[in-house]
Amino acid sequence: MAVTPLVLNEETPLSYKDARAAWRREKRKKEKEAKRQETEKRRKGSLSRKQIRDIKKDENLVRDLLSTINSFFPDLIDQLGDVKDNRHQSYVKYDISVVLLERILSGIFSYNSQTAMTNGLNNNNAIKNIAAFLGQEDLDELPHGDTMNDCFKKMDPDDLQELIHRMVYRLMRRNTFNDSRIDGCDWQLLIDATENFRSNKRHCDHCLFSRHKDKNGDVTRISYYHNVLEAKLVINKQLVFSIQSEFIENEEPIPSEEVLFSREYSEPSKDKVKQDCETKAFYRLAAKLKAAFPKLPICITTDSLYPSKGIFETCRAMGWHFIMRFKDGSIPQLAKQFYKEAAIHAQGLHERKDGARLDYRFVNGLTYEGFSINAAELMDSSVKYPFLFITDYPITLYNLRRIVAHGRTRWRIENEGFKRQKKHGYHLKHIFCRDYNAMKIHYFLIQIAHGISQLWEHSIDMKTLRYSIKELHDELRMTFLTGVLTVADIEYACMRKRIRLYRDPAA
Repeated sequence: MAVTPLVLNEETPLSYKDARAAWRREKRKKEKEAKRQETEKRRKGSLSRKQIRDIKKDENLVRDLLSTINSFFPDLIDQLGDVKDNRHQSYVKYDISVVLLERILSGIFSYNSQTAMTNGLNNNNAIKNIAAFLGQEDLDELPHGDTMNDCFKKMDPDDLQELIHRMVYRLMRRNTFNDSRIDGCDWQLLIDATENFRSNKRHCDHCLFSRHKDKNGDVTRISYYHNVLEAKLVINKQLVFSIQSEFIENEEPIPSEEVLFSREYSEPSKDKVKQDCETKAFYRLAAKLKAAFPKLPICITTDSLYPSKGIFETCRAMGWHFIMRFKDGSIPQLAKQFYKEAAIHAQGLHERKDGARLDYRFVNGLTYEGFSINAAELMDSSVKYPFLFITDYPITLYNLRRIVAHGRTRWRIENEGFKRQKKHGYHLKHIFCRDYNAMKIHYFLIQIAHGISQLWEHSIDMKTLRYSIKELHDELRMTFLTGVLTVADIEYACMRKRIRLYRDPAA
């Protein structure tokens, strides 16, 4: 027997429960559309100056900073207190958590020296706010910069590296950043070295050095410097967060200046110091990273210095993928093979974007020292030189653009990472302390401060409020010194909440 289905038309009466459900759905749909239109209206910059002032008046940047820390790193404050304090405890006046938090906040506030930090935070409101961050009621003074450096001289840098590992683990455990993975699986790590100290005077026995000669071969001056190899995690598609650092340093004491200035030291038969370098540091960094995150799926992205048999072997042993910038001089044999195959068998795409012509081509199955290498090239008409990348990912017409885009992400470690830390607020190259161990502690705390700052900045709609990053940090510092967090502010900051991150925060 055939069964005729019951079809409701517009005249069919609905039950009260169904009607209420339909009304709620329609209401939520209208609210969502109104919110979307308001957001779009703000992004177009149609707000008046008075409207912007009213919105800023309702903002509490200090509360938002504490809320960001509690949301993304709820255990951070407690973990600061768990860092091993190697000072003689009978002389300790300030808890280790106070010392570390003050240094982290001084980085966020862009203080360019220990003296500037000591004088700038010598403020009753600042003391009360730091006490609120720590949950301590009996804090009535903050440590001097010299006290802080005395503490850092005795600290173990590995303790702060472990703290950074815990922070990174918290970020990766959040569903917020799942779309940051390559093909929904591998986390992208950008690897590069940077200089954080340079002087014409010898700093310590661990310095790297370079000898500068004139036309006659005489040494005119010697530069002493310290470098750090850094691995940064890409999250939210444009934020870079330190995950592992490896200091490039000479283990054996370097020769005296008298020896380095002498002509005899330049002779081929002379026994010279074999200095540490970026490539050697990579192998140490890879081993430590694997020990800290043994099961983490990783894709490393590097510049053209890294393509070599040793690096490929390390990636294979660690179970990592790679996307590396490639130039003809990196591995000439591989470059010659690519151009030969590309002229015959290459596949590609052609498109126009923002007035520029983009020509993609790729070749799979190149061989080098027993490794199968794939290569992708982008010719951008707006740039004078081509972008060539090598990878162990299979390349297809479907993922060609994504492979190239992930390769070009490498520049973020330079701009969002090193350049920002050196020239825009964190003063990475400033000598906060001449003690080498304390310099390492300052470096790690700058990485923590920069990571927190990025999350906080992207949680604020800076485009709507017409803030630049510098103006936002200046406003935060002024608010921290002129106001005090209330009980309601602290309760709000400690509540569990979802914080929206904006893709393009800068005005």
